[in-house]
This record gives sequence, structure tokens and C-alpha cells, in this order.
Amino acid sequence: MSIPILILRLEGVLQSWGERSRWDFRDTVLMPTKSGVVGIISCAMGLSRGDEKIKQLFGNIEMGVRADRSGWLLEDFQTVTGERKFLYNAEGKKREGGPTILTPCQYLQDACFTVALSGDELLLEQIRDALFHPVWQIYLGRKSCVPSRPVYEALTNDYDSIPEAISKYPLCSRPNRMNGGYYLREYDDMNGEALRRDVVTNDHLRNFGYRRIKNMVLPGKEI
Repeated sequence: MSIPILILRLEGVLQSWGERSRWDFRDTVLMPTKSGVVGIISCAMGLSRGDEKIKQLFGNIEMGVRADRSGWLLEDFQTVTGERKFLYNAEGKKREGGPTILTPCQYLQDACFTVALSGDELLLEQIRDALFHPVWQIYLGRKSCVPSRPVYEALTNDYDSIPEAISKYPLCSRPNRMNGGYYLREYDDMNGEALRRDVVTNDHLRNFGYRRIKNMVLPGKEI
């Protein structure tokens, strides 16, 4: 039986989906995180950081992602300088070595992902409407990563599940396959063999919990 599924396309010059970022080093994983996608929706809805509705939103949708164009990893070296001629460390003490530190930041260049979300149809319609008329600027993981096209793609009842949607929904323009002609995909699965550290907790320290996912590679001929 088919279910309502919201399709998003995340495409841009740069994207960055941090999962292990702590202090100086800002990483990106190779697929959009669920917390990042919920962040996009929260911006569109005008939900402030720490709003309990964000946590509820996270729990009320399931997500799958397919890498239509996986992109290339870029590492940018940035600096941060303290106004008082010093910076604090994680323990709240003055850092040694002066007021300036190097902060590497990773990005994905020219990537495009198809995201499928399932949940209550009314909620999916609210998300769609918010993406049409966002309250705040939408960005792909970091504020410097602006989408190069509208994020909303479709609200469809053509599929029976998230895995089917991210297997059969048409690819983006200029897709690039992995070696051997495969596309990477992942989706929420309580019995999945992999973990993602991107569960929203509304912790004031910005800690995140874990969720289980299933990773698969999809032959291009199936799409």
C-alpha cells in the first residue's frame, strides 16, 4: 500500500553535514544528516534553536537519502582570533599559544542528494508549505552553503516505503555513479547495521544521540 512521501533535492556548490565536529575541527560526512535536514525544515518553519517542536518533528518523520552526485571533499583552513588576545579551551581555561587558532572545515563540492521523508500526511503538507514560504534562510548544513535550486521536489503517493522511493525516484541532472555504476543510499532502520550520531536532543550543550540506519548501494540500472 502506498504512503505519502515528501521528496527533497539538496544541491549546491557547497554542503557540509557535521556529525563529529568538536571545537576546532569541523567535519562533514558524505550524506546529509537527519538533524541537518530537520534543521532545514525548522528554519523554514521559523522554529528557534531549543524549541521542543524540533525534537517532536525529528521523531515524527522517517528519512532516507540517495547520493545522486556524491561530490568531492574540500577542506578549508580558517582562523579564529579572540578579541581579548586569548581564547578559552574546552575546560574554560585560557588556551596556550596565542589568541589565534586554526580551524579546518570540510565541505562537499557540487553534490546532489535525493531525500525522502515519510510521516503523517498533514505534517508533510505543513513541511511542503513551509519550504515554499520559508521564515528564515535555508542552507545545506552550514550558513555559507546556499542551495542552488529549490529544496522541495515533490509530495507523492507513488511508493510503498522509503527504500522504494530512494531506489526508484528519478535521478537529478548530471548524476555521477560510484565505481562500478552504483549509487549510495541509506535509510532509517531499527535493525540497521550502522549508526548515525544525529538524533536531536535539545541538549543545551548541543549533544546528539544515535540512530540506526541501513546502508546499501544501488545499481544504476534500477533507477
